[in-house]
Order: sequence, then structure tokens, then C-alpha cells
Amino acid sequence: FADAGDVLATEPDEVIVATGGLPHVEVLEQGNDLVVSAWDILAGDVKPGQNVLIFDDAGDHAALQAADLISATGAAVEIVTPDRSFSPEVMAMNLVPYMRNLQKRDTTFTVTWRLQSVARDGNLLRATLGSDYGAFRRQRIVDQVVVNHGTRPLDELYFDLKPLSANLGEVDYEALTTGKPQRIRKNPEASFRLFRIGDAVAARNTHAAIYDALRIVKDL
Repeated sequence: FADAGDVLATEPDEVIVATGGLPHVEVLEQGNDLVVSAWDILAGDVKPGQNVLIFDDAGDHAALQAADLISATGAAVEIVTPDRSFSPEVMAMNLVPYMRNLQKRDTTFTVTWRLQSVARDGNLLRATLGSDYGAFRRQRIVDQVVVNHGTRPLDELYFDLKPLSANLGEVDYEALTTGKPQRIRKNPEASFRLFRIGDAVAARNTHAAIYDALRIVKDL
């Protein structure tokens, strides 16, 4: 962990903030407080339920990892996605071990449906699904709802350093995309430039974050 004071104490010339993000689960019309994130399951912070709906709006590994972990306990798992296919960010060879595990368990994939709300129904949860293709509704009664909706930037450090930096944290995107050096200096009295990459900007995969870093640092 480092705060702005720790960073400034190193007297840097360049600062690259790559602090990542935290799960984004506040995506429902109602009932955001009743869901947990895929990260909660994977970290062991939340015990898996026995009848679980996983809403995957990110299409990456986290939803499948959570489904694998939960279904291994003997639980029934339904993975719901608004996309027309599931897990588009997981490539074919990586998908194989997931499917070998999930298809031999009580696991169902439901595409083209979006989780809209969650409400209590006695000791259980009533999940309402909607569609991007019309005014359609379906409901599920489960004991746990897991949301995988990417991340929100963990950007407090970036904004603490931004007014103290020479470029005020700004990126010249034309220079970035054409392979040219960053030249912005709006605060010439400052001693360092500041950039952020990866999930510290917005949710993205590892490959995109590495590409962010390459384009920024190759011409420093």
C-alpha cells in the first residue's frame, strides 16, 4: 500500500498508477444490497449457497471460476448473461477445463437474459430477469445471487496526485495511438508526470492493461 505521501517521498520523475479496481455490483434496479460479487466467492469471504444464480455481464474468467467453485460443493448453479453467447472473454482452450467440470455438475447456462432486480422472498431471494429484446420477464427463486459486472477503478491515489503532477494526469490520446511521446505539461512547476493504466482507468482484461503500459512507457 502507498498513499500520495509515500509516492512523493520517492521524488519520482514519472508515476504510473496501476492500482486496479474493485468489483462493481451496483447494477440492479433494486436489491444491490442482496447480491455478492464473484470476487467475494473466490476470496472465501462469502460461503457458497445451495441454489445459486450467477449474473455474468463481464464475460470473463471470474464468473466461470465462481461457478466452478460453487458447483463443486454440490450446489445448483445457473449462469445468466445478457449476451447471445456466454463467456466471450474466455478463449476456447481456456474454456475446456471449466466446461469439463461444469457440465458434469448441476449447472445451467442461460443466454440473452439480464438480471434486473433481486428481492427477499421469505428466507430466499426472488431474482427477476429481463430481456434486451423486449418487455419479457422471468423469475428465479434462489438462495444466493452472484454478480460479475467488471470493476470500478480504484483511483483514489491517482486523484490525490493529479493536481500535483506536471500533466495534471492528462494523456494525449492522439500521441498514444500513434506511438509518439507524451508532451503535455500544464503544471510546469511540478516535478513528475502522472499516468494511470489498466483497471485504474476502467475495467479491461490483462492484455489490454499490458498494452496500456507499453504505449505509455516505451517513450518516457
